[in-house]
Amino acid sequence: MSEAQQEENYRRSTSAPIDAICDSIREGLEQVADFFTPPQSAVDHFRESRIEMLRGFRDILDHRIDRLSRRRAQGTRVSVD
Repeated sequence: MSEAQQEENYRRSTSAPIDAICDSIREGLEQVADFFTPPQSAVDHFRESRIEMLRGFRDILDHRIDRLSRRRAQGTRVSVD
């Protein structure tokens, strides 16, 4: 057996357990991801609730802008010499 063949056999024999470990880890992570992935109906609900929350913030900001705009219009005039 040549030196190149011996190296190839050694590489294959040492990488096989590493490949098996990596495959096991990958499969475990896929199972965890599947476990924590919500159903599509829940995803849709959460997306809609985020939109409603942003609309609420927009209403609060619009209200505050209106109040500040009215307050500025109530100022007094001062003549400058």
